[in-house]
Amino acid sequence: MEGLVVNLVNIYAPTTSPKRPQFYQRVSDFLSTLDSHECLVLGGDFNTTLEEQDRSGAELSPAAANILREIVEHHSLVDVWRDHHPDDTSTFTFVRVEAHRSHRSRLDRIYLSHFHLSQAHSSNIRPAPFSNHHLATITASLHAERPGPAYWHFNNSLLEDEGFVTSFREFWLAW
Repeated sequence: MEGLVVNLVNIYAPTTSPKRPQFYQRVSDFLSTLDSHECLVLGGDFNTTLEEQDRSGAELSPAAANILREIVEHHSLVDVWRDHHPDDTSTFTFVRVEAHRSHRSRLDRIYLSHFHLSQAHSSNIRPAPFSNHHLATITASLHAERPGPAYWHFNNSLLEDEGFVTSFREFWLAW
């Protein structure tokens, strides 16, 4: 797309906890084959949560969550909806009612390469008909970065600021 390679990866993690760690290890192996300079969009039903605020109970597969967390960190991925709605603790994508108790979690997510996060304009979670999961969506305009004029402007008055000069000198010597 306009010179930008976008890798769209849709996953559906196993619903049973014992199979999830192995599944996520296979996902990690696959993602390692992709070029790290290309845009990665990883979405789907993860059947695992990474944040306590995304579930009403305990995470049933902490081993799988740890592997998924490593994937997210290694590939510099950002949960777009959580980035756009950091304080929302009442929106979930899956609700299960059993024995007069409800379990809620945000199992369905879309992760985007951190470098392209600023191009994600909106994110929503909406009810989906004929499904026990809600729909997670993002709207983004992905395009290749085109180099523009490379002009750098420096405010000369900063040279009179002792704090700036000291900070810059320490940075430059360490670098």
